[in-house]
Amino acid sequence: MRVAVEIQPMLSDGMTGVGWYTDNLVRLLKNFVRPEDTYYLLGMDYHGYSSRLKDYTASNVELRINGRIHYGIYRRLARFLPFPDYGSFYHIQADLYHFVNYQVPRKVRGRIVNTVYDMVYKTFPETMEKSNYRKLERNLSDSCKRSDAIVTISENSKRELMGYLGIPEEKIHIISPGVDQSVYRPVSSGDKDKIRRKYGLPEKYLLYLGTIEPRKNIPVLIHAFHQFSRKDRQGYQLVIAGKKGWMFEEVFDLAKRLGLEDRIIFPGYVAEADKPCLYAGADVFLFPSLYEGFGMPPLEAMACGVPVITSNTSSLPEVVGDAGIQADPGDIDAICSAMLHLTSDPEARAAMKEKGLQRAKAFSWEDSVKKLLSVYEKLE
Repeated sequence: MRVAVEIQPMLSDGMTGVGWYTDNLVRLLKNFVRPEDTYYLLGMDYHGYSSRLKDYTASNVELRINGRIHYGIYRRLARFLPFPDYGSFYHIQADLYHFVNYQVPRKVRGRIVNTVYDMVYKTFPETMEKSNYRKLERNLSDSCKRSDAIVTISENSKRELMGYLGIPEEKIHIISPGVDQSVYRPVSSGDKDKIRRKYGLPEKYLLYLGTIEPRKNIPVLIHAFHQFSRKDRQGYQLVIAGKKGWMFEEVFDLAKRLGLEDRIIFPGYVAEADKPCLYAGADVFLFPSLYEGFGMPPLEAMACGVPVITSNTSSLPEVVGDAGIQADPGDIDAICSAMLHLTSDPEARAAMKEKGLQRAKAFSWEDSVKKLLSVYEKLE
């Protein structure tokens, strides 16, 4: 069987969730593919980001990169111009194509797998950029209808795909993300100190890590921290780390209005190699997101031995189970109380740390890759 996997979300500067999910699956493919199969990793890479992916290939796993056209231009023009079939851009004809970011291009000759991570455009449309909302509203239902199988990442997303788009249950396959415990693990004090110095962080901090955008509910987190700071006697600071997304200005303005400039630190986008130490240096990880298809940051934090406070909505309870504190994402008092509880009770933190470490072991990228290959093989 010839399988083509689109890796477009990996071909950018500063990958976010979809890119890292794809990256982890693709990185391990060569360890599990059948010798009689051939895999192609496809992407339009006008800027040369694919040069880092040579280690992902093997005798039957090939990179097929088109560096002549920018993906954004292709996406805009494909609706109007009589382009050839998708495989022709890479000089291949595969038996199966896997598209990893919601949408299936026109003119795909072969069976199709499409990964759809969440239904946020239906559940919280107000938290999305209008251009992304329109794109999904216009194309997602048709992309799913043209697909032979849909991959999603949680039971919650599966239920929503069935409810909002009417996709049959048997067509949907759950392949949850994993966590690489050789990378995300408790680290030494010396390593944590290096990262603190690099990003200018205090010794005692609470951490949020993720894109700064409305869906992440950061204004509620700041209000909860403001309330917490009035009762905190240990001098904790809040670190809000991550890439600036849509409407990020509101978060910075709120911190100023509440007079928290000296207690909230915004280090910006954090290099992937620095994330384990950033997590491990925190006493508590905070992730009160309104909605997640899965929620990688809480899982990574648990694997690093950090107690987690997160939301009791969408897929997040599936991720943390009883190993984290779950709160209503709109309940400032509840989030504040959880922060006070964990920061004032070392025994509670230690117990939650152990629960989190055990919980994280249930999520393996190796298992995820094997499940994905099983989906492909069922479509032979």
